[in-house]
Order: sequence, then structure tokens, then C-alpha cells
Amino acid sequence: MLVISPIFNAMMRSKSSVILIILQIALTIAIVSNAAYIIHERINVMQRDTGIPEAQIIKTHMYFYDEDVDIIKQLALDAQQVKTIPGVIEASAINAIPLSDSGSSWMLRNQLENNGAISTSAGAFLGDYNVVSALGQKVSRGRNFRPDDMVYRTKGDEVPQVTIITQALADLLFPSQEALGQTLYSLDIPIKIIGIVDRMYGPWVHFNMVERNMFIPMLSDRKNYRFSVIVEEDKVDRVLSELNDFLLRLEGRRVINHTMTVAQLKDSSYQNDRLMTNMLFVIITVLVFITALGIAGMTIFNVNRRQKQIGTRRALGASKGDIISYFMTESAIISVIGIALGVITAFVLNNYLMSYFNSAALEFSYIAGTIASIVVVVIVSVLVPARKASLISPAIATRSV
Repeated sequence: MLVISPIFNAMMRSKSSVILIILQIALTIAIVSNAAYIIHERINVMQRDTGIPEAQIIKTHMYFYDEDVDIIKQLALDAQQVKTIPGVIEASAINAIPLSDSGSSWMLRNQLENNGAISTSAGAFLGDYNVVSALGQKVSRGRNFRPDDMVYRTKGDEVPQVTIITQALADLLFPSQEALGQTLYSLDIPIKIIGIVDRMYGPWVHFNMVERNMFIPMLSDRKNYRFSVIVEEDKVDRVLSELNDFLLRLEGRRVINHTMTVAQLKDSSYQNDRLMTNMLFVIITVLVFITALGIAGMTIFNVNRRQKQIGTRRALGASKGDIISYFMTESAIISVIGIALGVITAFVLNNYLMSYFNSAALEFSYIAGTIASIVVVVIVSVLVPARKASLISPAIATRSV
């Protein structure tokens, strides 16, 4: 049976290296567990069901530079003519595109009076009466917009009368009653809810209220507009290549660009998340590798420094297994101290991330997983030099006599 006291005394003769390895293990656990949690969070965000047929929706951006263009009339013509392209299911002018990180939001409340009202911000999609269908949505309750619901805002005094909202927005504004048929208020403008769609993500992928959205059947004479076209799955590439030229043939006094599918747009919106995820993977790999090198280096150093001591133990009858156990026990003591310090540091780091970067609370399972990984790294890193130590001949003990 190994005696801890001699091992501990030997460790105290090289305090600096022991303390450095303990700190290295602690920092590795703190950083790796938090980084792994952030990676998991980011991957979950990127893989969320957005409720949108992303690969089938083509969006484009257009700017009318000629003052003589009747923009509202042209947008209606565009939608009508684009639907004649083979494969196109629906088309609509629109002010914003889901997952684009660009759009507009409206402040809403569930009653006229501010006192006691439930209020929230919601993504607002303004377009013609086909705007819901052009984003691949179906009205699950109530009805879709009709042509007579349209509001054409050219003088600034027209206001929307009706809206279709997502279920998430309905649940928030009217938690204890049926939202369909209710009236919500934007400023003091009453807008009746005539339909509800089950689920659709809004413009901002990192907005914590990304599922709270509303559709408004309203067009204005603004010069900047987006255009949304939903296409049969096998016709996407062909429509994508033809759409710009088709629209320019209808009206050339405009600039049309940024034509792509929402899937491609989403890919761009999550670019920073992927970059962060890849960087964290690299950091985790480097940290674990450096920790393994540190532990292995310390063990090799101790083996070389204690060759005579090891030879003496072998001469006194210690088996190869006893020598391996000696170094494994020494590493276990260091690891336990480092792990205990690492658990505390991991939660301290997580509290900092929660305070300053709005991160979620770290789950202990990530710390436990990191600890398990560190234990494997320690065993692998120590085993090779410890086995080398066990092969030292007992004659080493007598060479300097």
C-alpha cells in the first residue's frame, strides 16, 4: 500500500511546478466547461426550427431612383407578373425578410390604457395582402388578408386596421383568453387580430423575442423595398437566376441586388456564431493539449530527478506496478486539488459571463464532462513516463556509491 506522506513530501520539494500544474488544471476546467456550454448554446440557436421554408424563399432588395415611378402600382404589378414565372408559388413586396438581421419592430400592448397593460416589441412585416403566403406561412386560425384589407400609405395618415400575428405573440399579449378577434394597440392605434400563424422567426436571429411577429397589409411609396418569392423546391435555382432580369424588364428605373434564398441569408446571419464556435473549439483543443504537455513534462522531470530514489525502491523490492502507482497517486493528488479549484473558477467565470455578456447559467453536467476529460488526459499523460520509471533498474541505486 502506498504511503501518501512520502509522496506529499516529494511534491513539496518542487512546489512551483506543482502549483503551476494545479492552476493549469483549474483554468482548463473553468475555460473548457464554459466554452463547451457556449458552443452547445450556439449550435442549438443555429439549428432552431425557424418555421420558414428557408430554401424555397427567394428575397431581393430594390431601390427606385426615379421620382416618376408609381411605386405602389409597380409593386402590385411586380407581384402579379412574378407569379407567372413557372415554379413561383407566391410573391409579395415586403419591408423586411426573416433572419436578415434587418427590419422594423412595433411596440404593442393588449389594451388602450397603459396602466396594467401587457406590452412588448414585435417584428413587423408589412406587405401586400399575400405577404403571409409569400413567406411560406399558413393561417392556422382565423383568415388570411383580403384585397379590401390593404392600406396604401401615401400621405402618412392611413393606419392599419387588421393584423395576423404569430402564436408566440398571441400567447404573450393574451395569456388567458383567445387572441383571435381581440384588438391590440400600437401607440393608440387599434388593430384587430384576424388570424394567427403557428410559428415564424423574425428579422433578428439573436433577438430573444424572435418568435413574436405580426403581419400588416400595408404598402407605402418608400423607395426601398424587399421582395419575397416562394418557389417550388426544384425550381429555386432557375428562378434565382432569372428574377432580377425579369423585374428589370418590368421596370428598369430601379436597382435590384442582394438576391438570394433565405437559407443563404441565414447562413450569413450566423457567420459570427460559426466563427465563435470554431474559435472556441480551437481554444479547447489547445488548452487540453497544453495541460497534457504540462502534466507529462512534470512527470518526466520528476522521473529523471528521482532515478536514484526509484532505483533504491526497486532494490528494496518495489514492483513495477508500485512505481507506476506512485506517480499516478502523485498526479491524482495534484489533479484533485486542481479540479476542486477549477469547479469554483468555472462558476465564477460563468457568473461574469452572465453579468456582462447575457450568457445562460452553466449546467454542472458540462463541468462534470470536462472533469472526466481531464482525468483521462492526466492518466494518459502520466502513464507513459510512469511506465518508463518502472523500467529503471535497481542497479541505478548503487552506481553513485
